[in-house]
Amino acid sequence: MTFQNKTLEEAFHRQGGLCAYCGKELVWASTQSGERGAWHSHHRKAIVHGGTDFLGNCVLLCINLPEECHLQIGHGGSYQDNMVLHDKDLPYLL
Repeated sequence: MTFQNKTLEEAFHRQGGLCAYCGKELVWASTQSGERGAWHSHHRKAIVHGGTDFLGNCVLLCINLPEECHLQIGHGGSYQDNMVLHDKDLPYLL
C-alpha cells in the first residue's frame, strides 16, 4: 500500500520540509535519487506488521548521500530489529 498525496503533503508540512531524521532540507517535487532535496515516504510501522497508510504512520526521509536516511534509518538501524520508527528515532518529526 502507499500513502495518498494528501497524506504526503500533510507529512511534508508537519516536518517543515525537513528529513524527519537528519533535518536535511527536502524539496516537495524531488522524489528521485540524485535530485536536490530528494526524499521517499516511509511507514513508521511496516504494513505487514499492522501499520497503516495514515499520517501518524508516515515520515519523509532523505534519499541522497551522504545521509541517505531512507536506507540507513528507514531500512536499517533500530528499524531492522523493531520494525517501528519511534519518535525518539526521528528528532525532526514535529
